[in-house]
Amino acid sequence: MNIRTQGRIPELDGLRGLAISLVLFCHYVYNSVPVAPGGPAGFIRAVFPLAWSGVDLFFVLSGFLIGGILLDQREAENYLKPFYIRRACRILPLYLLWLGLFFTVSWMFSAHLHQGWQAELLGPACPKWAYLLFAQGFYMVKSWNFGPHWVTPTWSLTLEEQFYLLSPLVIRFVPVRRIPHVLISLILLVPLFRLFIYIYYHGTLLMHVLLPCRADTLLMGVLCAYLVRAERPRCWLEKNQSRLYAALIILLAGAAYLTVYANNLWTSFELLFLGYSWLACLYACLLLIVITAKKGLLVSVMRLRPLRYLGIIAYGVFMMHMAINELAHGLILGKEPHITNWADGSVTIAALGTTLLLAALSWHFFEKPIIRWGHSFSYASEKSPPASG
Repeated sequence: MNIRTQGRIPELDGLRGLAISLVLFCHYVYNSVPVAPGGPAGFIRAVFPLAWSGVDLFFVLSGFLIGGILLDQREAENYLKPFYIRRACRILPLYLLWLGLFFTVSWMFSAHLHQGWQAELLGPACPKWAYLLFAQGFYMVKSWNFGPHWVTPTWSLTLEEQFYLLSPLVIRFVPVRRIPHVLISLILLVPLFRLFIYIYYHGTLLMHVLLPCRADTLLMGVLCAYLVRAERPRCWLEKNQSRLYAALIILLAGAAYLTVYANNLWTSFELLFLGYSWLACLYACLLLIVITAKKGLLVSVMRLRPLRYLGIIAYGVFMMHMAINELAHGLILGKEPHITNWADGSVTIAALGTTLLLAALSWHFFEKPIIRWGHSFSYASEKSPPASG
Protein backbone atom coordinates (compact mmCIF):
# COMPACT_ATOMS: atom_id res chain seq x y z
CA MET A 1 0.00 0.00 0.00
CA ASN A 2 1.42 3.38 -0.96
CA ILE A 3 -0.46 5.62 1.45
CA ARG A 4 -1.17 5.03 5.10
CA THR A 5 -3.14 6.92 7.68
CA GLN A 6 -1.17 7.15 10.89
CA GLY A 7 -1.95 8.46 14.35
CA ARG A 8 -5.29 9.55 15.72
CA ILE A 9 -7.55 11.26 13.18
CA PRO A 10 -9.67 13.89 14.98
CA GLU A 11 -12.42 13.80 12.37
CA LEU A 12 -13.03 10.11 13.06
CA ASP A 13 -13.66 10.92 16.72
CA GLY A 14 -16.19 13.47 15.48
CA LEU A 15 -17.89 10.83 13.32
CA ARG A 16 -18.01 8.51 16.29
CA GLY A 17 -19.53 11.34 18.30
CA LEU A 18 -22.18 11.74 15.60
CA ALA A 19 -22.89 8.01 15.74
CA ILE A 20 -23.41 7.92 19.49
CA SER A 21 -25.50 11.12 19.30
CA LEU A 22 -27.89 9.35 16.92
CA VAL A 23 -28.09 6.33 19.22
CA LEU A 24 -28.76 8.52 22.26
CA PHE A 25 -31.45 10.46 20.42
CA CYS A 26 -33.09 7.21 19.32
CA HIS A 27 -33.24 5.64 22.77
CA TYR A 28 -33.67 8.73 24.93
CA VAL A 29 -36.06 10.74 22.76
CA TYR A 30 -37.49 8.96 19.71
CA ASN A 31 -38.42 5.75 21.56
CA SER A 32 -39.76 7.70 24.55
CA VAL A 33 -42.12 10.26 23.03
CA PRO A 34 -45.77 9.35 22.35
CA VAL A 35 -46.67 7.71 19.05
CA ALA A 36 -49.19 10.33 17.95
CA PRO A 37 -49.56 12.69 14.99
CA GLY A 38 -49.02 16.40 15.44
CA GLY A 39 -46.99 18.43 17.89
CA PRO A 40 -43.28 18.03 18.72
CA ALA A 41 -43.67 14.31 19.39
CA GLY A 42 -45.33 13.75 16.02
CA PHE A 43 -42.56 15.69 14.29
CA ILE A 44 -39.86 13.61 15.99
CA ARG A 45 -41.59 10.34 15.11
CA ALA A 46 -42.03 11.41 11.48
CA VAL A 47 -38.56 12.85 10.83
CA PHE A 48 -36.16 10.69 12.85
CA PRO A 49 -37.20 7.01 12.51
CA LEU A 50 -33.72 6.15 11.21
CA ALA A 51 -31.88 7.51 14.25
CA TRP A 52 -31.15 3.89 15.19
CA SER A 53 -28.76 3.78 12.19
CA GLY A 54 -26.11 5.45 14.32
CA VAL A 55 -25.11 1.83 15.02
CA ASP A 56 -24.51 1.39 11.28
CA LEU A 57 -22.19 4.40 11.32
CA PHE A 58 -20.33 2.67 14.15
CA PHE A 59 -20.03 -0.44 11.96
CA VAL A 60 -18.62 1.53 9.02
CA LEU A 61 -16.13 3.24 11.32
CA SER A 62 -15.16 -0.08 12.89
CA GLY A 63 -14.61 -1.64 9.48
CA PHE A 64 -12.51 1.36 8.43
CA LEU A 65 -10.33 1.40 11.53
CA ILE A 66 -9.89 -2.36 11.92
CA GLY A 67 -9.47 -2.88 8.19
CA GLY A 68 -6.88 -0.11 8.12
CA ILE A 69 -4.88 -1.66 10.94
CA LEU A 70 -4.91 -5.05 9.24
CA LEU A 71 -3.96 -3.60 5.86
CA ASP A 72 -1.07 -1.66 7.36
CA GLN A 73 0.25 -4.69 9.27
CA ARG A 74 -0.59 -7.54 6.89
CA GLU A 75 3.11 -8.35 6.35
CA ALA A 76 4.04 -8.31 10.05
CA GLU A 77 5.34 -11.63 11.36
CA ASN A 78 3.29 -11.24 14.55
CA TYR A 79 0.20 -10.15 12.61
CA LEU A 80 -2.43 -11.66 14.92
CA LYS A 81 -0.97 -11.41 18.44
CA PRO A 82 -0.93 -7.62 18.95
CA PHE A 83 -4.17 -7.25 17.01
CA TYR A 84 -6.13 -9.55 19.30
CA ILE A 85 -4.46 -8.32 22.49
CA ARG A 86 -5.31 -4.72 21.61
CA ARG A 87 -8.88 -5.61 20.64
CA ALA A 88 -9.32 -7.54 23.89
CA CYS A 89 -8.01 -4.60 25.90
CA ARG A 90 -10.40 -2.25 24.10
CA ILE A 91 -13.58 -4.33 24.29
CA LEU A 92 -13.44 -6.85 27.12
CA PRO A 93 -12.71 -4.91 30.35
CA LEU A 94 -15.76 -2.63 30.24
CA TYR A 95 -17.91 -5.34 28.65
CA LEU A 96 -17.12 -7.86 31.42
CA LEU A 97 -17.53 -5.22 34.14
CA TRP A 98 -20.93 -4.22 32.75
CA LEU A 99 -21.97 -7.87 32.49
CA GLY A 100 -20.89 -8.46 36.09
CA LEU A 101 -23.02 -5.54 37.25
CA PHE A 102 -25.94 -6.87 35.23
CA PHE A 103 -25.68 -10.36 36.75
CA THR A 104 -25.40 -8.87 40.25
CA VAL A 105 -28.31 -6.44 39.92
CA SER A 106 -30.56 -9.02 38.23
CA TRP A 107 -29.86 -11.42 41.10
CA MET A 108 -30.72 -8.70 43.63
CA PHE A 109 -34.02 -7.95 41.80
CA SER A 110 -34.76 -11.59 40.98
CA ALA A 111 -38.10 -11.47 42.78
CA HIS A 112 -39.26 -8.57 40.58
CA LEU A 113 -38.09 -9.67 37.12
CA HIS A 114 -41.67 -10.07 35.91
CA GLN A 115 -42.95 -6.74 37.22
CA GLY A 116 -43.09 -3.40 35.41
CA TRP A 117 -39.89 -1.60 34.51
CA GLN A 118 -37.69 -4.18 36.24
CA ALA A 119 -38.80 -6.83 33.73
CA GLU A 120 -37.82 -4.65 30.75
CA LEU A 121 -34.48 -3.76 32.28
CA LEU A 122 -33.28 -7.04 33.77
CA GLY A 123 -34.99 -10.12 32.53
CA PRO A 124 -35.38 -12.73 31.37
CA ALA A 125 -31.94 -12.96 29.80
CA CYS A 126 -29.97 -15.28 27.58
CA PRO A 127 -27.81 -17.86 29.38
CA LYS A 128 -24.81 -16.23 31.04
CA TRP A 129 -22.37 -18.26 28.96
CA ALA A 130 -23.94 -16.84 25.77
CA TYR A 131 -22.99 -13.31 26.80
CA LEU A 132 -19.49 -14.45 27.75
CA LEU A 133 -19.02 -16.07 24.32
CA PHE A 134 -20.70 -13.23 22.37
CA ALA A 135 -23.41 -15.65 21.26
CA GLN A 136 -26.41 -13.68 22.53
CA GLY A 137 -27.43 -12.74 19.00
CA PHE A 138 -28.47 -16.33 18.31
CA TYR A 139 -30.67 -16.37 21.41
CA MET A 140 -32.17 -13.02 20.45
CA VAL A 141 -33.23 -14.55 17.13
CA LYS A 142 -34.60 -17.64 18.87
CA SER A 143 -36.62 -15.65 21.44
CA TRP A 144 -37.58 -12.88 18.97
CA ASN A 145 -36.46 -10.02 21.21
CA PHE A 146 -33.31 -8.16 22.22
CA GLY A 147 -33.43 -9.37 25.81
CA PRO A 148 -33.00 -7.19 28.91
CA HIS A 149 -32.44 -3.54 28.10
CA TRP A 150 -29.42 -3.47 30.43
CA VAL A 151 -27.50 -5.57 27.90
CA THR A 152 -29.46 -4.89 24.69
CA PRO A 153 -26.61 -2.85 23.14
CA THR A 154 -24.32 -5.88 23.32
CA TRP A 155 -25.92 -7.40 20.20
CA SER A 156 -23.71 -5.15 18.08
CA LEU A 157 -20.60 -6.39 19.85
CA THR A 158 -21.38 -9.95 18.76
CA LEU A 159 -21.16 -8.81 15.13
CA GLU A 160 -17.92 -6.97 15.75
CA GLU A 161 -16.28 -9.89 17.55
CA GLN A 162 -17.20 -12.25 14.73
CA PHE A 163 -15.83 -9.67 12.28
CA TYR A 164 -12.56 -9.60 14.24
CA LEU A 165 -12.23 -13.36 13.79
CA LEU A 166 -12.81 -13.42 10.02
CA SER A 167 -11.41 -10.16 8.64
CA PRO A 168 -7.74 -10.79 9.54
CA LEU A 169 -7.79 -13.98 7.47
CA VAL A 170 -9.25 -12.25 4.40
CA ILE A 171 -6.80 -9.36 4.50
CA ARG A 172 -3.79 -11.56 5.28
CA PHE A 173 -4.22 -14.17 2.57
CA VAL A 174 -6.00 -12.37 -0.28
CA PRO A 175 -3.48 -10.68 -2.63
CA VAL A 176 -3.51 -6.90 -2.18
CA ARG A 177 -4.69 -6.18 -5.71
CA ARG A 178 -7.61 -8.61 -5.24
CA ILE A 179 -8.81 -7.24 -1.90
CA PRO A 180 -11.22 -4.63 -3.38
CA HIS A 181 -12.70 -7.24 -5.73
CA VAL A 182 -13.31 -9.64 -2.84
CA LEU A 183 -14.77 -6.89 -0.66
CA ILE A 184 -17.13 -5.63 -3.37
CA SER A 185 -18.26 -9.18 -4.18
CA LEU A 186 -19.07 -9.87 -0.53
CA ILE A 187 -20.83 -6.51 -0.13
CA LEU A 188 -23.06 -7.33 -3.12
CA LEU A 189 -23.81 -10.84 -1.86
CA VAL A 190 -25.07 -9.73 1.56
CA PRO A 191 -28.33 -8.06 0.40
CA LEU A 192 -29.02 -11.11 -1.80
CA PHE A 193 -28.64 -13.27 1.27
CA ARG A 194 -31.05 -10.98 3.16
CA LEU A 195 -33.50 -11.31 0.27
CA PHE A 196 -33.29 -15.11 0.54
CA ILE A 197 -33.95 -14.92 4.29
CA TYR A 198 -36.85 -12.51 3.75
CA ILE A 199 -38.55 -14.78 1.20
CA TYR A 200 -37.95 -18.21 2.67
CA TYR A 201 -37.42 -17.66 6.40
CA HIS A 202 -39.19 -14.39 7.33
CA GLY A 203 -36.61 -13.90 10.08
CA THR A 204 -36.47 -10.14 10.20
CA LEU A 205 -34.71 -9.99 13.59
CA LEU A 206 -32.15 -12.43 12.20
CA MET A 207 -31.42 -9.92 9.43
CA HIS A 208 -30.70 -7.26 12.02
CA VAL A 209 -28.42 -8.99 14.53
CA LEU A 210 -26.40 -11.71 12.73
CA LEU A 211 -23.17 -11.04 10.87
CA PRO A 212 -24.00 -12.70 7.52
CA CYS A 213 -26.89 -10.24 7.15
CA ARG A 214 -25.01 -7.12 8.28
CA ALA A 215 -21.49 -7.76 7.00
CA ASP A 216 -21.94 -5.33 4.11
CA THR A 217 -21.81 -2.38 6.52
CA LEU A 218 -18.55 -3.50 8.14
CA LEU A 219 -17.01 -4.46 4.79
CA MET A 220 -17.92 -1.05 3.38
CA GLY A 221 -15.67 0.44 6.05
CA VAL A 222 -12.84 -1.94 5.10
CA LEU A 223 -13.23 -0.93 1.46
CA CYS A 224 -12.92 2.73 2.47
CA ALA A 225 -9.73 1.87 4.37
CA TYR A 226 -8.32 0.29 1.23
CA LEU A 227 -9.27 3.25 -0.97
CA VAL A 228 -7.55 5.86 1.22
CA ARG A 229 -4.40 3.74 1.39
CA ALA A 230 -4.07 3.09 -2.33
CA GLU A 231 -2.48 6.09 -4.05
CA ARG A 232 -4.60 6.35 -7.20
CA PRO A 233 -8.03 5.99 -5.49
CA ARG A 234 -7.06 8.43 -2.76
CA CYS A 235 -5.81 11.01 -5.25
CA TRP A 236 -9.06 10.65 -7.20
CA LEU A 237 -11.11 11.14 -4.03
CA GLU A 238 -9.11 14.21 -3.03
CA LYS A 239 -9.51 15.80 -6.48
CA ASN A 240 -13.21 14.96 -6.91
CA GLN A 241 -14.79 16.26 -3.74
CA SER A 242 -17.72 17.68 -5.72
CA ARG A 243 -18.60 14.19 -6.93
CA LEU A 244 -18.44 12.86 -3.38
CA TYR A 245 -20.81 15.60 -2.24
CA ALA A 246 -23.13 14.84 -5.15
CA ALA A 247 -23.14 11.18 -4.14
CA LEU A 248 -23.85 12.18 -0.55
CA ILE A 249 -26.87 14.23 -1.63
CA ILE A 250 -28.24 11.30 -3.64
CA LEU A 251 -27.68 8.93 -0.71
CA LEU A 252 -29.40 11.38 1.66
CA ALA A 253 -32.37 11.49 -0.73
CA GLY A 254 -32.55 7.70 -0.53
CA ALA A 255 -32.44 7.89 3.26
CA ALA A 256 -35.33 10.37 3.10
CA TYR A 257 -37.27 7.83 1.05
CA LEU A 258 -36.60 5.17 3.69
CA THR A 259 -37.70 7.64 6.38
CA VAL A 260 -41.06 8.16 4.69
CA TYR A 261 -41.82 4.77 3.20
CA ALA A 262 -39.69 2.20 4.99
CA ASN A 263 -39.32 3.24 8.60
CA ASN A 264 -40.60 -0.01 10.12
CA LEU A 265 -37.40 -1.79 11.08
CA TRP A 266 -38.97 -5.21 11.38
CA THR A 267 -41.19 -5.56 8.30
CA SER A 268 -40.12 -3.11 5.59
CA PHE A 269 -38.93 -4.97 2.49
CA GLU A 270 -37.09 -1.89 1.20
CA LEU A 271 -35.11 -1.52 4.39
CA LEU A 272 -34.35 -5.18 4.97
CA PHE A 273 -33.31 -5.90 1.38
CA LEU A 274 -31.37 -2.84 0.22
CA GLY A 275 -31.93 -0.25 2.98
CA TYR A 276 -29.10 -1.47 5.21
CA SER A 277 -26.71 -1.40 2.25
CA TRP A 278 -27.92 2.07 1.24
CA LEU A 279 -27.28 3.43 4.73
CA ALA A 280 -23.85 1.78 4.68
CA CYS A 281 -23.07 3.61 1.41
CA LEU A 282 -24.34 6.86 2.94
CA TYR A 283 -22.07 6.61 5.97
CA ALA A 284 -19.14 5.38 3.88
CA CYS A 285 -19.50 8.41 1.61
CA LEU A 286 -19.60 10.70 4.65
CA LEU A 287 -16.49 8.98 6.00
CA LEU A 288 -14.59 9.40 2.72
CA ILE A 289 -15.45 13.10 2.57
CA VAL A 290 -14.31 13.68 6.13
CA ILE A 291 -11.07 11.74 5.56
CA THR A 292 -10.07 13.20 2.19
CA ALA A 293 -11.34 16.79 2.36
CA LYS A 294 -8.91 19.36 3.69
CA LYS A 295 -11.63 21.84 4.64
CA GLY A 296 -15.37 22.36 4.46
CA LEU A 297 -18.43 22.40 6.67
CA LEU A 298 -18.48 18.65 7.35
CA VAL A 299 -14.81 18.59 8.29
CA SER A 300 -15.25 21.61 10.56
CA VAL A 301 -18.22 20.03 12.32
CA MET A 302 -16.36 16.76 12.88
CA ARG A 303 -13.46 18.70 14.41
CA LEU A 304 -15.67 20.32 17.06
CA ARG A 305 -14.13 19.51 20.42
CA PRO A 306 -17.35 18.50 22.26
CA LEU A 307 -18.32 16.14 19.44
CA ARG A 308 -14.83 14.65 19.33
CA TYR A 309 -14.80 14.10 23.09
CA LEU A 310 -18.19 12.44 22.90
CA GLY A 311 -16.70 10.14 20.28
CA ILE A 312 -13.75 9.31 22.52
CA ILE A 313 -16.02 8.15 25.37
CA ALA A 314 -18.61 6.66 22.99
CA TYR A 315 -18.03 3.01 23.94
CA GLY A 316 -18.86 3.63 27.59
CA VAL A 317 -21.86 5.77 26.64
CA PHE A 318 -23.11 3.05 24.29
CA MET A 319 -22.82 0.30 26.89
CA MET A 320 -24.40 2.23 29.76
CA HIS A 321 -26.99 4.58 28.31
CA MET A 322 -30.07 2.32 28.14
CA ALA A 323 -29.61 0.86 31.62
CA ILE A 324 -29.02 4.24 33.26
CA ASN A 325 -32.04 5.81 31.57
CA GLU A 326 -34.34 2.98 32.63
CA LEU A 327 -32.91 2.89 36.15
CA ALA A 328 -33.46 6.63 36.51
CA HIS A 329 -37.07 6.52 35.33
CA GLY A 330 -37.81 3.36 37.29
CA LEU A 331 -36.28 4.43 40.60
CA ILE A 332 -37.49 8.05 40.48
CA LEU A 333 -40.83 7.80 38.66
CA GLY A 334 -41.60 4.08 39.06
CA LYS A 335 -42.14 3.46 35.33
CA GLU A 336 -40.44 2.82 32.03
CA PRO A 337 -38.93 5.78 30.15
CA HIS A 338 -41.72 7.78 28.51
CA ILE A 339 -41.53 11.53 27.93
CA THR A 340 -45.01 12.98 28.37
CA ASN A 341 -44.35 15.92 30.73
CA TRP A 342 -41.60 18.07 32.18
CA ALA A 343 -40.86 15.61 35.00
CA ASP A 344 -40.20 12.82 32.50
CA GLY A 345 -37.96 15.09 30.44
CA SER A 346 -36.02 16.20 33.51
CA VAL A 347 -35.30 12.60 34.51
CA THR A 348 -34.14 11.84 30.97
CA ILE A 349 -31.76 14.83 31.05
CA ALA A 350 -30.44 13.67 34.43
CA ALA A 351 -29.93 10.18 33.03
CA LEU A 352 -28.02 11.61 30.07
CA GLY A 353 -25.76 13.64 32.35
CA THR A 354 -25.11 10.61 34.54
CA THR A 355 -24.30 8.47 31.51
CA LEU A 356 -21.83 11.00 30.15
CA LEU A 357 -20.17 11.43 33.54
CA LEU A 358 -19.79 7.71 34.18
CA ALA A 359 -18.52 7.11 30.64
CA ALA A 360 -15.93 9.87 31.04
CA LEU A 361 -14.75 8.44 34.36
CA SER A 362 -14.62 4.98 32.85
CA TRP A 363 -12.55 6.21 29.92
CA HIS A 364 -9.98 8.16 31.93
CA PHE A 365 -9.52 5.84 34.92
CA PHE A 366 -10.44 2.38 33.63
CA GLU A 367 -10.44 1.93 29.85
CA LYS A 368 -7.60 4.21 28.79
CA PRO A 369 -4.89 2.70 31.07
CA ILE A 370 -5.77 -0.80 29.88
CA ILE A 371 -5.72 0.29 26.23
CA ARG A 372 -2.33 1.92 26.77
CA TRP A 373 -1.01 -1.35 28.20
CA GLY A 374 -2.43 -3.24 25.22
CA HIS A 375 -0.51 -0.97 22.86
CA SER A 376 2.73 -2.03 24.52
CA PHE A 377 2.36 -5.13 22.34
CA SER A 378 3.64 -3.74 19.07
CA TYR A 379 3.65 -5.11 15.54
CA ALA A 380 6.96 -6.36 14.18
CA SER A 381 8.07 -5.49 10.67
CA GLU A 382 8.46 -8.33 8.24
CA LYS A 383 12.16 -8.65 9.01
CA SER A 384 11.99 -7.92 12.72
CA PRO A 385 11.46 -10.47 15.49
CA PRO A 386 7.99 -10.61 17.00
CA ALA A 387 7.36 -8.39 19.99
CA SER A 388 7.91 -10.14 23.30
CA GLY A 389 5.26 -10.49 26.00
